[in-house]
Amino acid sequence: MQENGTVQQLSEALNQLLDAYEILQKESKEFKEDNDRLKKEIDDLQLQNKELESRLTELDNATQHNSTEMDTMLERIESVLSSNEQKKEDIIQDDIESIIDQEIKVSDHNVTIEEAMEVNNSVSEKKEENKEIDLGRMQSLLNGFNN
Repeated sequence: MQENGTVQQLSEALNQLLDAYEILQKESKEFKEDNDRLKKEIDDLQLQNKELESRLTELDNATQHNSTEMDTMLERIESVLSSNEQKKEDIIQDDIESIIDQEIKVSDHNVTIEEAMEVNNSVSEKKEENKEIDLGRMQSLLNGFNN
C-alpha cells in the first residue's frame, strides 16, 4: 500500500505542478498582453512627440518669419519718420529764410524795430481775439436753438 500512497503523493505533486504551470502560463500571457499594450502606448507617445516637434518647428519658423516682417515694417516706419523729420526741418529752414527775407524787406523800408514789434503784437492780439469765445454770441445762438 505504500506504493499506492507514493503514487497518490506523486499524483498530487504532478497535479500541483500542472496547476502551477497553468498559473504561470496565465501570468505569462497577461505579462505579454501588458507588454504589447505598453509597447503600443510607447509607439503612440513617440508619434505624438514627433508631431509636437514638427508643430514646434513650424511655430518657430512662423515666429521667425513674423519677426523678420515686423523688423522690415519697423525699418520702413523709421525711414518714413526720418524722411518726415527731414521734411519738417526743410520747412522750418524755409520758414526761417522767409522770415529773414521779410525782415530784410522791412529793414529796407526803414521800419524801426519798435514798429515791427507793434505790428507783431497787433497780429498776436488779433489771433487771441479770434481764439476767445464770445459768450454773448454763444448764448444768443443757444437761445435760438431752444426756441
